[in-house]
Amino acid sequence: MKPSQAKFLTGAAGLLTALVVLILLNVVASSLRLRADLTEEKLYTLSEGTIRLLEGLQRDVKLKFYFSRSAEDVPPAFKQYGRRIQDLLAEYRDASRGRIEVEVLDPKPDSDAEEWAERYGLAAQRIDPTGENPPVYLGLVALAGARQAAVPFFSPADEPQLEYIISRLIYEASTPVKPKIGLLTTLPVLGTAGTRFGMGRDQEPWLLVQELRAISEVVELSLPLTDIPEDVGTILVIHPRALPEQALYELDQFLLRGGRLAVFVDPICLTELEAYPQPFRDPFSVRSDLNRLTTAWGLSVPEDRVAADNAAATRVSMADGRVDLHRGWLSLRESNLNGRDVTVGSLSLIQIPLGGWIHGEPAEGLTLTPLITLSDQAGSMSAVEASMGAAAGMSSFRREKGPLHVAVRLQGRFKTAFPDGRPGAPEAGEAPGGEGRKAHLSESKTESAVVLVADADLLFDAFAARRLPMFGRGVYQLMNDNLNFAANVLAQLTGGSALIDLRGRAAFDRPFKRVLEMQARAQERWRQEEDKLQEQLRLTQMRLDDLQAAKSEDQKLILTPEQREEIEKFRKQLAETRAQLKEVRKNLRREIEELGLRLKVINIGAVPAMVVLYGLARGLRRRLRAR
Repeated sequence: MKPSQAKFLTGAAGLLTALVVLILLNVVASSLRLRADLTEEKLYTLSEGTIRLLEGLQRDVKLKFYFSRSAEDVPPAFKQYGRRIQDLLAEYRDASRGRIEVEVLDPKPDSDAEEWAERYGLAAQRIDPTGENPPVYLGLVALAGARQAAVPFFSPADEPQLEYIISRLIYEASTPVKPKIGLLTTLPVLGTAGTRFGMGRDQEPWLLVQELRAISEVVELSLPLTDIPEDVGTILVIHPRALPEQALYELDQFLLRGGRLAVFVDPICLTELEAYPQPFRDPFSVRSDLNRLTTAWGLSVPEDRVAADNAAATRVSMADGRVDLHRGWLSLRESNLNGRDVTVGSLSLIQIPLGGWIHGEPAEGLTLTPLITLSDQAGSMSAVEASMGAAAGMSSFRREKGPLHVAVRLQGRFKTAFPDGRPGAPEAGEAPGGEGRKAHLSESKTESAVVLVADADLLFDAFAARRLPMFGRGVYQLMNDNLNFAANVLAQLTGGSALIDLRGRAAFDRPFKRVLEMQARAQERWRQEEDKLQEQLRLTQMRLDDLQAAKSEDQKLILTPEQREEIEKFRKQLAETRAQLKEVRKNLRREIEELGLRLKVINIGAVPAMVVLYGLARGLRRRLRAR
């Protein structure tokens, strides 16, 4: 390089040129959308299921995202959550190759955008603790021709299922007609009509049916199940007690033709048992399974035992009026639910009254995904003993090997449970070999899916919701997530393989685990000190009661020297314990502040330190070369 050129590049002109280049690069880069997902769990990358869904869209879809981003005095976390949803919607738009349009609106109070948000059924929520600020919007509307669907509000708890929720919304809006769900059951799920002459009462359909009718058309399938309508893509089987071979064969072939099954079996169906008068109740007569089919898939549900888990025991009323813990009556919480699966990942409580468990390993070609699993301490007990209302300490309890799954999903290519073909002799008029009927299949044509649940009672109204009287009518309040679980399963199955393949995402937030651990330790110490204080208070009160009881009637209102001494002693202990609690909190704050200071020093000083070290190393290297 000539000296004049070097002088130009290092002088004021060179600095000005570099500034101009940087500005031009910035202008060019701002018009480009370059993305690279470097997160370990690929949080910002759409799954293959969503890509397949977008590739198969039957019509263009417009997404209108209502996000109150200009609202004041809202937590920063709310706006960050909204921006993450907006970024995800942009990924949908880019991946759809022009089939999806995204519009972002900021519905300010009394604006046209707010009016349209209300028309679409979006729900504004108050998120400030004081309740003084206007409610905010964070909802999504999908429009495709005359069809529309909406997510009224994105709860922060929905974040791991965001992709499934948005994909499901697009599917609902872009599908011209509602999918059909076939219902096969031996229970009065669709309700019953009262008998003539005023005998009996009409029974309304279960709440489950109302939920399903919001997303699909429910078609009742009657026995004998000689044929299944072509337009039914998913069948819901509830308590299939004593199904004939013909019906089992039709279900088997339906699955092998690409249909999907949601099966709820029960080793002891309380819903049916309680329909009988007390003297005629036989637990063995109200059990159901589909083992004739599921054994071909490698799985089975034990027939005469129910699952039991101390960690999930529930307080229930016994026959003698007592309220006691029943470890066969399961209250399953987040630790029992597969947090990465969209059907249960957002749920918090599923209650199962005397259900079973699923045993075995999936057959070749099938993939098993656990949905609900009991704790490591779980086992089983006799179905008869469990039905008698006995509580903890049952004699029939025993540990079972391996994880006990209450609900699983099987995916893949299934093989028939009827390798010899259609059971029974040809019907009258039917040609030998069953000509005229659908050809027998030995293996699935395409991949399909089954959700198998070892309990049917969880779907019944009495075990899922509480009826409240209001204005002469009854309204229902959900007691748990039982119906949400069933609705999620059916919504996923009716959405086809694209939605079935979707999984929950890991959380976007990256909490400081060290800080959380410190808080947990401090809370535990705080709880122990508080328990200690409560115990001291109880013992002091007992001593005061004893001293009071020992006094005569005319001395009841006068404090004795012993009582004054006990009270003074307690006050002293109370002051000491409170001082200890204060010290625990002070130490916690100091540890967190010290940790935060170290993190700030690392964050602020790490990059400059690396630059300095690099410069020193480079200078040292040049000096060594010059020698």
